[in-house]
Amino acid sequence: MELNPQAGLLFIDFDRGNLLYLTGAAQVIWEGVEISTFPGAERLLRFQLEKGSRVEGSLPLRWSEPKLSLFLAEMSSL
Repeated sequence: MELNPQAGLLFIDFDRGNLLYLTGAAQVIWEGVEISTFPGAERLLRFQLEKGSRVEGSLPLRWSEPKLSLFLAEMSSL
């Protein structure tokens, strides 16, 4: 990301098979006041949206509800 900030994010609706595509520029925040607002964070990622598209019913398959990472559960208690 330091050399090429172009980035893309994909969000999947596991129940309906919809997709949300986001493209833009990403930046790593290595230090500063922003990081101190997230206890335990060593760096942050900033994403500047340039374009987004939603595609309904794009995936023919359906999944069960995803299980959250135990790490995320620990972070929510901070």
